[in-house]
Amino acid sequence: MFAEDLAPFFDTDTGFAQTATVGAASFPVIFDNAFQSPLGGMIESTGPVCQAKSADVSTVVQGTAITIASVSYKVREVQPDGTGVTTLILERAA
Repeated sequence: MFAEDLAPFFDTDTGFAQTATVGAASFPVIFDNAFQSPLGGMIESTGPVCQAKSADVSTVVQGTAITIASVSYKVREVQPDGTGVTTLILERAA
């Protein structure tokens, strides 16, 4: 586990984060509509992702509904990186 204090990065007031909601729980995330290159670079597109403290998203699994900036998403993939940060690959909810 990474020993760095992650709080400054996930500060919604003066940091990079904004608030996400899963069910009744709210937590800070760093949100991005990132560039994606699926199928080994044969297709290029953008897609939403967010990063959160792993402890905040420990119960999030594929298919979980998440709201960021009043937009509803569904979690497609959960990618913990072993440093205390987890990346959630999202898709816009229908």
